[in-house]
Amino acid sequence: MHGQDLRINMKNLGFTLIEFLIYISILAVILIFTTGFLWDIILGNVKETSWQEVQQNSRFALIKISQKIKKATGVNSPLPGNSANSLSLIMADPNLNPTVFDIVDGKLRITKGVDGPYEITSDQVIVTNLNFINLSYQDTPGTIQIEMTTEHINPANRIEYFASLDLKLSVSLISGGATP
Repeated sequence: MHGQDLRINMKNLGFTLIEFLIYISILAVILIFTTGFLWDIILGNVKETSWQEVQQNSRFALIKISQKIKKATGVNSPLPGNSANSLSLIMADPNLNPTVFDIVDGKLRITKGVDGPYEITSDQVIVTNLNFINLSYQDTPGTIQIEMTTEHINPANRIEYFASLDLKLSVSLISGGATP
């Protein structure tokens, strides 16, 4: 009897084909959900990095432009009531005249007198719209409105790299120009 029990126990130790297929199916479902979850985390990280790059570049550009406008003693271009895609400022320091902001090949640049041009935005973003509107009135130091659209570079047009930011800001010149 003891030998017969051993044969029965040995026989019950293996898996049937149906049990094996059920185990493989359960494992496949778990792996699919886990992989999908991890992939979403990776793509979310890429999306967040794209947004941060656009926001940081936009913020830096607007701060740089605002600082130069506040230090300017006047505006060469655009004339009051007009708009342009470049800004030319008159600075108190003659070596910095004119200080010009413009776009070339999607890069925001600054030229200070004969120095430059220097790119302000990184290689990861492109400025698709830049418009300066001179809102100045007679007998005022001047006010410039800045409209700017910055986008993450996305040559493959993948959704996780899409990040675009539209900004609008008005900055007033300080009477006599701020100290450099």
